Amino acid sequence: PREPRPGATAPPEPVGPPPGRLCDARARMPNFFSAGGVSIGLRPQDLLRRLHAPSSYDEPHHGNAMVGGHIWCLPHKRDAKLLDGRLATKKLASHVDELILMQENMNISFAVGVCDQERANENTAAAAGRRKLVGGQRQAHDISEDVHKQLTTILGMIRSLGDGAERERKASQKRMPGEDVVELLEQLIGADVPVQLLAQLDVLEFEARKDVMNMCSALLRPGMPQQIDKQVVEYLRYHPKLFQVLVAGYSNEETALLHGVVLRSCARHEELAEAFLTSGLVFELVKHARHPSIDISSDAFYTLREMLLAHKEVAAAWMEENFAGFFELYNALLMSGEYIAERQAQKLLTEILLDKHFRKVMVAYVSSEQHLQIHMNLLKDRSKVIQMEAYHVFKVFVANPMKPVRVQKILYRNRDKLVTLLESLRAAAKPEDTKLRDELRNVIDKLLRQSAPNSPVQQQQQQQQQQ
Repeated sequence: PREPRPGATAPPEPVGPPPGRLCDARARMPNFFSAGGVSIGLRPQDLLRRLHAPSSYDEPHHGNAMVGGHIWCLPHKRDAKLLDGRLATKKLASHVDELILMQENMNISFAVGVCDQERANENTAAAAGRRKLVGGQRQAHDISEDVHKQLTTILGMIRSLGDGAERERKASQKRMPGEDVVELLEQLIGADVPVQLLAQLDVLEFEARKDVMNMCSALLRPGMPQQIDKQVVEYLRYHPKLFQVLVAGYSNEETALLHGVVLRSCARHEELAEAFLTSGLVFELVKHARHPSIDISSDAFYTLREMLLAHKEVAAAWMEENFAGFFELYNALLMSGEYIAERQAQKLLTEILLDKHFRKVMVAYVSSEQHLQIHMNLLKDRSKVIQMEAYHVFKVFVANPMKPVRVQKILYRNRDKLVTLLESLRAAAKPEDTKLRDELRNVIDKLLRQSAPNSPVQQQQQQQQQQ
């Protein structure tokens, strides 16, 4: 090399990694790589892929800290996901505040705008209220679009956690560690975003509503990491408005089914099912089971069934304590005269009474002459389906070995009519359904052997049962 001329300044020291430890992207370049009229020998996508590849350079480089013994020559997808997740959380928290304020303004504007039409045309305040309502609807559309976008990011993070063994198998393949996702979800919960979005569900548009439902259901699904699963359950269990929001959602036909999905997702966890039962809102859910809409009524029954049968020990203890209040409302469903409500109420009641966990509830139920009269009347229904459902409950009254005196009197007094009804059901049963036909014959025989209360025969039977 030439010697520097006298008085010339020395060239600056090279910046970057020492020779022999160049960036991995450059180290992987082929020997024939050159510039200026000569073919590079790499496609653009291959070059970008190599630039994103991790190098073995162990020191921080290009402003990026070392991650697991590697550094990244260019910003990596991992950092982009983290930034997107944090940004999505902040935006969702901001949108919640906007939705609350917007709903309040829309309610005020609607109250002003629904006044008499002639006065509304002359009233400047009413006209301004209607303009404000239209503006709020446009704002709701813009917010719904952005909520949909941000929730797509959040859902991707939640689903990236995987399930159990599959999560562990894929852990090495993920660019975004589960710890980062957990941290972001903790921020989401800390900002009370899930419940606040549920409370504003009617303001959002359809796609954003579905995303809110999917996010809440995903947070409650089995297989989540233990630390986030526990935090989600504690957050929802002690939230003062969660169950009020979900049950009140059945009053809105547009959001009722979405609220029902989230409520059934809560039933997956014993702590949340117990919290819902003790909140007393199960009585409101029973009332929604009589909704004029068949879809909402069926969904309410479905949710009620999950809450009562998903964790039977918890539900049985609650039902024993609230027996009178619960069945006062529930019996109204059995006597509603609505085919769908009556049939679904009978099916759920049969499942409860025939389950061993609800034995005390069953004994208390079949010891009431009022309950017996309800099902005797249902045996006379015009629908054979209702009659058959009523029979499955009625047979428990007949099979009870410790019948109260009033129940015995009713059965003895109506024995002939009951036998006639049961014979008609047996005749209508399919010939191949031998189990049902034999069961009906057994119940009929017990009714025929039913003696008058306090008779010598009955006293002898009671003594034998006690022995």
